Amino acid sequence: MVESDGSVDGENGQVRSKDWRGRRAHNLSSAAPRTTDYRAEIDGLRAFAVLSVVLYHAFPAGLTGGFIGVDVFFVISGYLITSHIFASLDDGRFSFANFFGRRIRRIFPALVLVMAVSVVFGWFALLEEEFQQLGKHVASGAAFIVNFILVGESGYFDAAADTKPMLHLWSLAVEEQFYIVWPLVLWLAWRQRINLLGITLLVAVASFYFNLRYVATNPTGVFFWPYGRFWELLSGSALAWLMLYKRDALDRAKARIHAFIGRMIPLGGPAGQTALVDHAMGLGGLCLLIYGFVGITSDVPFPSAWALVPVCGAILIIAAGSAAWSNRIFMMNPVAVWFGLISYPLYLWHWPILSFLRIVESGETPHRDARIAAVVLAIGLSWLTVRFVERPLRFGRGNVRLKITGLAGAMVCVGLAGLVISRTDYAGTRTLDDLVIKRPGAEHIIGPSSRWYEGQEGWLFLGNSIDNTVAKLKLASPPEPEDVDEKLQLFANLAGAAARTDTPVALLVGPNKSTIYPEFLPEGVEPSETRYVSYFTEPLKAVANLVVVDPLEDLLQAKEEAGLLYYRTDTHWNDKGAFLAFSVLAERMGWPVPRVSFEAGAPYAGDLITMSQLDDFPVATGDNWQVEWAGEPELNVTPLPEQPTSSFGRAEIVSNASPLSEKTVWIVGDSYTHAIRAFFDATFREVRYVGHWNSKLRTLPEELLGAEKKPDAIVVVRVERSF
Repeated sequence: MVESDGSVDGENGQVRSKDWRGRRAHNLSSAAPRTTDYRAEIDGLRAFAVLSVVLYHAFPAGLTGGFIGVDVFFVISGYLITSHIFASLDDGRFSFANFFGRRIRRIFPALVLVMAVSVVFGWFALLEEEFQQLGKHVASGAAFIVNFILVGESGYFDAAADTKPMLHLWSLAVEEQFYIVWPLVLWLAWRQRINLLGITLLVAVASFYFNLRYVATNPTGVFFWPYGRFWELLSGSALAWLMLYKRDALDRAKARIHAFIGRMIPLGGPAGQTALVDHAMGLGGLCLLIYGFVGITSDVPFPSAWALVPVCGAILIIAAGSAAWSNRIFMMNPVAVWFGLISYPLYLWHWPILSFLRIVESGETPHRDARIAAVVLAIGLSWLTVRFVERPLRFGRGNVRLKITGLAGAMVCVGLAGLVISRTDYAGTRTLDDLVIKRPGAEHIIGPSSRWYEGQEGWLFLGNSIDNTVAKLKLASPPEPEDVDEKLQLFANLAGAAARTDTPVALLVGPNKSTIYPEFLPEGVEPSETRYVSYFTEPLKAVANLVVVDPLEDLLQAKEEAGLLYYRTDTHWNDKGAFLAFSVLAERMGWPVPRVSFEAGAPYAGDLITMSQLDDFPVATGDNWQVEWAGEPELNVTPLPEQPTSSFGRAEIVSNASPLSEKTVWIVGDSYTHAIRAFFDATFREVRYVGHWNSKLRTLPEELLGAEKKPDAIVVVRVERSF
């Protein structure tokens, strides 16, 4: 992913700056920058970063924090590129044309190749909607804006992200946006004689504040946007300034620390020695990275303050240099350096291969052996890319301007091809039968898309790529016992912790639309008599202090007389269906139910219209209801800024001035909570929406035991297909 090579001067493998007394030296420091040889430990650090990302994507359960390798890349890239800019500015030889020419020769060869191969493979393997999405991501990837496109689609850790072959280009886009903005900022500051370290720290602090301020309320945006990521690259920039212009001061500080320790513990060695400090920094940085790889998970808000772990680890390793014992052993060995040299194409190749593999497997997690083979293939392709594509175009003989022009032209062509693909209407020409590469489990894909399909009489349903919905509907295979045990343990942990505070826990299952309205499924789609979710709910009923509420039978009985309880073109129950489900839950828990009536609302175009992009799909009345309250509740809403926004809105506390019950209830839910929350709000004195069950089920027991004010009940709202 990192576009820089293992040095600032990419042509000869060294960070080079001549001794000088430039006319603008006072802008930076009174000291001249130091000449630094090629640093193999940076290539080794890059190897640690890329291998952590690759292993996380291939085996996420085995390296839960492997995704922080991207943050390590950011620090390396900021350090190397800023070192080059600083030295070039002070030497009076900085040129935007030269800077971007180097970037093109470094970035474009492998990137153009990977995107072009992905488009060709997609032509043989992807359905209409999938191919169009790939085209959109290739076009935005070529323009280095794919991170902004992804913000509006899904989060990095969402299941849908696994089937986006160009997802990983978000980090490359962030870097290129940095390379567009940062050289200009430094150049202007240099011309205006503004201290470059000061401007670096100012922008870094602002970016870090943005990260902390919005990571809870807009986690997807902060993850992908450059505003919350620039501080990581700028951390490397600040280190570059110190290493170039304050190296002597750093060495003196290390020597004083060494001497101070030596007065307490005899260390031996000549005066001014810094080896002990270098060893400690290198080992400390390595320990931080290892802790991050195994201790950080996708459940925590990220980047947030957690990103300081990989950032500080990378800074310590770079600052320690080749003298550090741990760097010599772990970072500078031939294997690590070799992986570091192929790290950029390895980052580019590995994710499309793994993503296409999952797509071809119809959304299922590929077998372990298949993922191992995918990683080996990515490594092989990366070496071939370096040997036969990158080196000839970067270092081989030939006209440099011609190479740059050709690479830029190739990138434009690939981007335009992606744009054309994204806007082409394939209208039934890319069905499963048309694909050259066939898919196992393809019988669960209905129509032109794996994400949605059209039923009868104007109904739309979720496709199999979303939680294997169709396969579960048919009960193609029962769940693995390990999966059942894992979910059972999560609920048992929560119910057990709640029992210690005398807090009952209820699980409200939101039946799938296809379960309630099978009569509108396409011909040939027959639901199984045994529901997939029953493999989970039946053993959950035996968990102490847990009430399992599945309103299936009540909804089936009511749908004939009550009218439609789900939207035709949306994945969720409507307000009337949500009210009936709440009434069943309230009866089981002994709670009052607000008095309401329903009036027919306007035609409703649901989320499946957006997902399918069927803008002209007919939308009828009869499935949208407006709630009429017998007594309008008086509500006060207090946001919980420390909690992330979920699929049913932001985390918040809702207080009711005239409740039916004085109880306080905590809600952990998913998108099925959106319609039902109004009835919770109208019933209880206080309702606290604490987040999505996907992350909260693991952390809620500890939060409950540590809370000063305990709830009177906890409700988990979870859609059937998520089990």
